[in-house]
Amino acid sequence: MKFPIYSSRYFIIIGIFMFLCFAGIWFFMSGKLSKRTEQISIELATKIYQLKSNIMHNEFEGFTKGINDSETILPEIHSKNDFIAHERMVEALLLSHPKINKGWYAIASKNDTIYKAIQKKGNAYNHTPILKDQKNWVQNQLLHKDTTGTNGALISVTDTLHWLIASRHKLADSSVLMFGLDINLKELQRYLWSVDTVGRAYAFITDEKGYYVTNPVEKLIGTKMLVPVSHSSGKTLLADSISSYEIVTSSYLQLPVVRYYTPLNIASMKWTMVIDTPVLAVDEDVKIIEKYMMIMFISAALIILLLISWSQAKWQKEFMLRQQLEMNRKELSLEKQALSLIAERQQKENALLQLNTLKEKVNPHFLFNSLSSLNALIEKDPELAQSFVVKLSRVYRYVLESYPNGLATVAEELRFVNEYFFLLKIRFGDALEPLELRISDVHLQEHIPFMSLQTLIENAVKHNMLSKEKPLKINIESVDDYIVVTNNLQLRSDVRDSSKQGLNYLQSTYAYFGTGQLRYGVEGQLYKCYLPVLQLPEA
Repeated sequence: MKFPIYSSRYFIIIGIFMFLCFAGIWFFMSGKLSKRTEQISIELATKIYQLKSNIMHNEFEGFTKGINDSETILPEIHSKNDFIAHERMVEALLLSHPKINKGWYAIASKNDTIYKAIQKKGNAYNHTPILKDQKNWVQNQLLHKDTTGTNGALISVTDTLHWLIASRHKLADSSVLMFGLDINLKELQRYLWSVDTVGRAYAFITDEKGYYVTNPVEKLIGTKMLVPVSHSSGKTLLADSISSYEIVTSSYLQLPVVRYYTPLNIASMKWTMVIDTPVLAVDEDVKIIEKYMMIMFISAALIILLLISWSQAKWQKEFMLRQQLEMNRKELSLEKQALSLIAERQQKENALLQLNTLKEKVNPHFLFNSLSSLNALIEKDPELAQSFVVKLSRVYRYVLESYPNGLATVAEELRFVNEYFFLLKIRFGDALEPLELRISDVHLQEHIPFMSLQTLIENAVKHNMLSKEKPLKINIESVDDYIVVTNNLQLRSDVRDSSKQGLNYLQSTYAYFGTGQLRYGVEGQLYKCYLPVLQLPEA
């Protein structure tokens, strides 16, 4: 006994099977989705951290670049007097960073010690007395006789924390030279905000004792963290083995963040840079996705069952209908092919008829004008007359040649049009400028309608005024997949409306081959005709 495909038992079994399949897929994808979203969140946060870290490192290296640049001229400074001679250069190098405008220097000799603070205003460098707290720190550094190189410290000036950077050097005359930068950390924080305004992470810096060096909340700068930074406990190391991260709640954003810790060693300062990147809110999104997936799977199962029953009921009817439509389509296709062949044959016959008409038109008119020009040349310039006869014979040989498909190569058309234009040039002289050709080598073996270039040149001569004062200029060039014939526009008023027989012939030829479309018309002060090149299949 055959199992009835439309029985209730059949659909119950199919429904249970599909429900189990979709449920298994849902549980599997839900677990994978949760793990993958967490991984993507960490990976994205790490990329944001790396970008922010690079920006911060580059900025701090830029702050100290002035000290490094100033040290390059130390070989030229051997004494206190040498330094005074190079003072302006040192000041310019020291405060070369556009956002660093305060510096200082001190020279300690046997007799006295000079302290000066430098403040940059535009291109001017003003000297002011060094502040007491700064002077005390500099004096302390000068007492360390064995200390050379770069050093730094954080000192409080009034209600603001300042970062002093110093470079200490001993000169040849036993003098000790120190110069450095005075950076207001609140101003530094404002500058750092402006550097990365669209970043998705924020950073703050702490020193070894847990004091804030920078912080988005300016009032916290110089205060101590409630929980000092620890690089080890409960944190995951990154690939560089010196940076780590953990997931915490930011007191600034009041959001879960991935907090990264990385060393920032600048001018002997052993700081820690902390970068907070907001965790993508993926947990809630995952739950919503899981809910929608469950609804989608159940809906899909129901829809599939309905589609099965519906498709089985209509299959037979549609099959018969498709057969009938296929038969009708084949009949229509055969009729369309027959009509297409008839239309193509008519188009070809029409194009060839128009071509023969053009040939007949060329013979009497052009021959009469050419013989008149030859008659004038025979006595005036016999050699040129001889060349004229040769060119004329070549023109008529080409016109009388047979091209069954109505096409010729671009190279053949160019040879013909050069011979034809030579005859026109003899006739019109300086009233017709030399023919300018710019044809791509790729186009030479492509095809265009037979006598198409001659037809367009003849139209240009017929419809425009030619004189020595206003000569006619004709150009033929390759533009993309077209041969473009251009002439300057100086229309004659005594020419009656043309029947456009030549253009109709060209349009019929292109319509027959069905590739490309002839375009022509006025463009500014020029008249242009675009002949599409045709690629014939190899025999």
